[in-house]
Amino acid sequence: MDDSLKSVYYSVIATDEGKVVESEGHADVDGKITIPYEQIKELDIINCLKEMYMQDDPKSLKSRLEEQLNYLKNEVNTDFPWAKQVFTPNLG
Repeated sequence: MDDSLKSVYYSVIATDEGKVVESEGHADVDGKITIPYEQIKELDIINCLKEMYMQDDPKSLKSRLEEQLNYLKNEVNTDFPWAKQVFTPNLG
């Protein structure tokens, strides 16, 4: 039986100026962490996820979190408290 780490579940929280956004998901790390399973530490997984998802690419998780934070910081409240504020990502 192969004793390598195949996948991980992650949860990330980004904050700025009192605003908070969260994301969670599942990442396929098969072959990306090459040390034996029993020697893997939390920091190894965090570093792998940072390399996979926290790049400056416009479609990366990092960019999406920043986009959501910027939206919240610049959010204009409606006059109607029951009207839902909707975040629409820029996919261009």
